[in-house]
Amino acid sequence: MGYKGTFKKGNEQYLKEIVLSMIPNEPCGMSSANIARNTGIKSRDVRYIIQLLRDNGNPICATPENGYWIARYSGDLDETLNKMKSHIENCQATYEALENCRRRMKRSEGENGHWELLVQDEMSRKML
Repeated sequence: MGYKGTFKKGNEQYLKEIVLSMIPNEPCGMSSANIARNTGIKSRDVRYIIQLLRDNGNPICATPENGYWIARYSGDLDETLNKMKSHIENCQATYEALENCRRRMKRSEGENGHWELLVQDEMSRKML
């Protein structure tokens, strides 16, 4: 996990309880922005706390249209899991593309040692 929250770690359990108490049992548009507004917790921290709650086994669903809610049955999690899987696949594709760029650049750098020119050349080709 990259992001670690801007709150004091001693407050983590308390903040989890607050955020969890704000998540409804059915989809009704409760977004991280709504939770942040109602609790005074930063929106990014709300999303991180929800991630921690999920990591702890809380079945929290989310869609852009319906916001967050607690799963009532296993099928509630389907759309959330599908969106997460798609996000992971997109991130993996981007990661692989950047790895390929790095390999190409390293090969070129090894051949001529002029990485500054390579970056400019790479950018020029992308613009064409």
